[in-house]
Amino acid sequence: MKRVIKYDLLRILACLAVVLLHVSYGYWSVVDIDSPDFTTMTVYNGITRFAVPVFFMLSGLFLLNPEREFTVKKWGIKILKLMTGFFLWSLFYAFQSVLYHGFLQGWGSVTQEMWSNAVTRLIMGHSHMWFLLDLAGFYLLLPVLRKICEDRRVTGYFLLLWVIVRFLITTVFPYIGGDIVIVFTTSMHLYMLTGYIGYFLLGYYLDKTDIPKWGRCVIYTAGAGAIVFTIAKTLQSCRATQTYDERWISPSNINVLLFSIAAFVFFKYWNVPEWLKNSKLVPAMAGSTFFVYMVHPFCQEKLSLLGITVIRYPVILSIPIMTLGIFAASMLAGWLVGKIPVIGKWITFQ
Repeated sequence: MKRVIKYDLLRILACLAVVLLHVSYGYWSVVDIDSPDFTTMTVYNGITRFAVPVFFMLSGLFLLNPEREFTVKKWGIKILKLMTGFFLWSLFYAFQSVLYHGFLQGWGSVTQEMWSNAVTRLIMGHSHMWFLLDLAGFYLLLPVLRKICEDRRVTGYFLLLWVIVRFLITTVFPYIGGDIVIVFTTSMHLYMLTGYIGYFLLGYYLDKTDIPKWGRCVIYTAGAGAIVFTIAKTLQSCRATQTYDERWISPSNINVLLFSIAAFVFFKYWNVPEWLKNSKLVPAMAGSTFFVYMVHPFCQEKLSLLGITVIRYPVILSIPIMTLGIFAASMLAGWLVGKIPVIGKWITFQ
């Protein structure tokens, strides 16, 4: 696959944002809601919410293009590679507790419940691996989704329905007395329009759509406003109810959609400097983003076991420092693992 430098840069940024999201969110529901630390963590948390939608958009951008060759063999290899990667990483995470107790405390200390939990984790994956299962579902639907993308009007119609069902009805109607509309729409069982699938199509659609300069200005303004709204509304809602209210940082809210669109469109039209276009580092980093996504929770968990947590230090500094440290270490490890013959490409999903 020919690399597109601007989307490689967006992928790297999204990957960094995912690490920042998990680092800032890890103790978000532990600190005092009325404290400055909670405000700081919410700001860090809020500015990262474009990351996962953008990952889906970038995946769909290349896979859904009807102009790209698509054969049953390539399709099958894609699915096989993704699922093999899933179970390799699932195996890595699932049996840690069993191995720890077995080697350090003797295999007699490993209970039946530990084995049972490990097998369950092997099948379902670590908590952050839901992304791969969603992606696997989209891979299974690729022949159908590519047909939708053959006609931009059909793609636009699908996305319009998706925005209405997933965002407007759930975000807007509860506040304007539209409960009957919500019940009516729910009864229609439009399940395909309630997940991340729209983001998967949206990346391709935005890439193929020419947006005039004034339209981009509107998108950037809406995106910037969405960031401020996400942070301010989350803080206001949490403090008003004295609960850790996650509604406004959810990808199901239209403010996150607007933020994600703005980030994608900005990189689409960004005139990348020549020194970056010719950089060998950018493609190498982009090729390691899958590995970074998969391994960074492991780094967080082990640092936590050592007592190194963001709330042990001033969070305004500890969050970005820990984020950059985990990101850099994971990126380097991903680059090295990618050099391993055969298996390295499967582990890093290159």
